Amino acid sequence: MRSDVPGTRRLSVEDRRAQLVECALTLADRGGMSAVTVRGVAEEAKVSLGVVHYCFDDKEQLVAAMIEKVIAEQLEALIGSIPTGTLATGRDALRTWVDEALTAVWRRAAEYPDRWLLMIESMLFSLRQPIESASAGQAMVQHQTAEKYGRAYLSEIGERCQMRWDIEERTLVRAALQMLFGTVQWWLVDRDDAAARNSLTVVAGWIADSASPK
Repeated sequence: MRSDVPGTRRLSVEDRRAQLVECALTLADRGGMSAVTVRGVAEEAKVSLGVVHYCFDDKEQLVAAMIEKVIAEQLEALIGSIPTGTLATGRDALRTWVDEALTAVWRRAAEYPDRWLLMIESMLFSLRQPIESASAGQAMVQHQTAEKYGRAYLSEIGERCQMRWDIEERTLVRAALQMLFGTVQWWLVDRDDAAARNSLTVVAGWIADSASPK
């Protein structure tokens, strides 16, 4: 199926990949992961099957790109929450900024709950696959991506607030992300905004108490 949309055939490979990922996410938003097929993505993007196969070796590679984008969208809220300019320093300032960052991620998830569900669905699918399957490692990639964003955030906010971490950074990041993700997933069940905010405040306090002034 050739595209009849003017200019679409002039997209670079990178831009075409981005377009196809967006189309795949649109399909997943409508009907979950089972709705994402190579043919469906081609139809949504109004391109031939060959275009999709040129950009992605198979559906598994396309799904991996989808999930990486979703995770990045969610966790960029962490990095984006750090204001420019000079910050107040010390534990109280750190607690305030961490609380705002965690809340930003939760608000993003609350605004686009289907995207968070897509991450969960993809992780469970990955964990159920045979170890030799290309999809089997997707759950690990998800968590490694989340850890990368978390470590970047803690390094930056700690430096800006003139605080050093008393817990090994990777251990701190993993524990903090587990609590953050658990809070979001609990919110998906009960949609209790106040309970989610209270939980995040507790998490922020624990993170701040895990640091000391430089």
